[in-house]
Amino acid sequence: MSGRTRYWTLLSGAVLLAGYLALGVYNVESDESAVAYVLGRAVGRDVLPGIHWNPPWPWGRVAVARTATNFIMPVEHSDPGGTEESLWLLGDTNVIVGRLGIQYSIRSLTRFEVSHEDPRELLRRAGRRIVTRFLAGENVDAALTSRRSDLLTAVQRQVQSILDDHGAGIEIQSVNIQALAPPEQGGVRQAFQEVQSALADRERVVDEARADRAQILAEAEGEAEHRVAQAQAARHRRVEIAKGEGERFRRLALEHRRTPKLTEERLYLEALEEILPHMDTYVVQSGPDGKVNLRVVR
Repeated sequence: MSGRTRYWTLLSGAVLLAGYLALGVYNVESDESAVAYVLGRAVGRDVLPGIHWNPPWPWGRVAVARTATNFIMPVEHSDPGGTEESLWLLGDTNVIVGRLGIQYSIRSLTRFEVSHEDPRELLRRAGRRIVTRFLAGENVDAALTSRRSDLLTAVQRQVQSILDDHGAGIEIQSVNIQALAPPEQGGVRQAFQEVQSALADRERVVDEARADRAQILAEAEGEAEHRVAQAQAARHRRVEIAKGEGERFRRLALEHRRTPKLTEERLYLEALEEILPHMDTYVVQSGPDGKVNLRVVR
């Protein structure tokens, strides 16, 4: 082999090697995470955003997924995307239409990759299992009204426990009800809505009656307190007047014992001062013969 041929051979090999090694360069975006494998073994766990390198195929591979994004997993009794209503059987043998949405994120991409062959399917089946178990113990009225929030709490807590037991690396953010109502067939939903409207009207009337009762009681209590205060004030006034009159009588009795005649004249004059201003007084002059004409015309 000539030197020139050897040179071109080495150069071609170097270019091919560089091109092959360049295939191992990969980029992780800001909302992503990655797991790098070499010979089937994870050597780079939860790789942070940036540009990285890992031996290319067939020696290695890289799994990249969004981990800073929330996903929605629908939970329904029929297949996802099916055309039929998602019907659930309740404990009282009634059926309802129900669809829930589990909002989740990938907490650890490494666990997500190695824990289960299909972690999302595990999540969907776990959600269906918990919803079925919960609704099987409820009647239709409770499931559609008072137990809705309990259903969401039970699904989030118990499904998260199942995922943690499998080490799936998934974290549930929230659970939302997308549909929870009686079926459309046979006018069942309309009848249920009418019943719920009647119950709501009853609660409204009861609340209004309670408010009126509270207002009437408050007004009655206020009026009672006002009258009690008036009575107490009148009692206090009369007691003070009685005390004053008693003290005045005691002093008059003491003065009467000292000077009886003077005290009697004083009391007589005081009585006249009190009585005369309220009486009509007539002054009649006597006639020439000294007689008085008692006929007075007003």
